[in-house]
Amino acid sequence: MEEKRDGYSFADEEGKRAAKKAMEWIAYKDRTKKELEDKLYRAGFSEKASKQAMDYVMSFGYIDDRRYVENYLMFQTGKRSKKEIYFKLQQKGISQELIVFNQGGIDEQEAIESLTLKRLKGREFTELDRKERDKIFAYLGRKGYEISQIKKVFSKLDI
Repeated sequence: MEEKRDGYSFADEEGKRAAKKAMEWIAYKDRTKKELEDKLYRAGFSEKASKQAMDYVMSFGYIDDRRYVENYLMFQTGKRSKKEIYFKLQQKGISQELIVFNQGGIDEQEAIESLTLKRLKGREFTELDRKERDKIFAYLGRKGYEISQIKKVFSKLDI
């Protein structure tokens, strides 16, 4: 027995429950297609019910990986390096092409400078001894910034 909901027909009650749950999750937080599929799977819905729920949610345009990447970059640029952003988006199931296409305009030097000034806590860069500079350098390296970019920012701040 097919049941219609908002012009969409569900094959069974489980599909309807899965769609309702998916809508609740999306209302709470924007998600990628893979994230929502994984969440439905972990919630114990069958593959058929999960597919119905995904089709239902996608029919409204609530799942859009391109939009997700644009929003993620808008909020994470300046806090994370290109490498870190790339890795996080890959974990969320975003295709490599979509990530690379959208990462074009990221200025890492600005982000490095911002993070460095934050670590200085109001002091001048020239006041730091070698050990403190090395700590900040290592911190930025662990965040995924390229050594050449870090050196450029350090030389700029050292003036």
